[in-house]
Amino acid sequence: MRNFLLVASAIALTACHSATPTPADVCAKLATAGVATNCHRYTPQRINARASDAYEFDLPSVPGHGGVVLTFAKDDDYTATVATYESMAMLTGPHRYGNQKARIFVQFNEEAPPDVGDKAKAIVAGL
Repeated sequence: MRNFLLVASAIALTACHSATPTPADVCAKLATAGVATNCHRYTPQRINARASDAYEFDLPSVPGHGGVVLTFAKDDDYTATVATYESMAMLTGPHRYGNQKARIFVQFNEEAPPDVGDKAKAIVAGL
């Protein structure tokens, strides 16, 4: 019985530790870091249509502008979306941060200062 409890505890801890972050989780982290405000769910469309879930946010550093946090159910959808953003870099700007393992991608307005991008990049990399 004791061994069963140890194994069950280990499985539960592993499951909690390896949970995939949601766009809401990531947007909340961006908000805590001062990168984002007004996080809210939106329906992925156009360039983001392959995302399984998405949140939009406002950028306090660039009033009137914002960004998105996307998550993907399949690696192919993540890879295709990142490739599309890269191919459109002149339009989508430099603030594109992805974590393939977590299948999370963040993009926001190009006018955001570099330090805001650095904060977002660190959050996404740490997922």
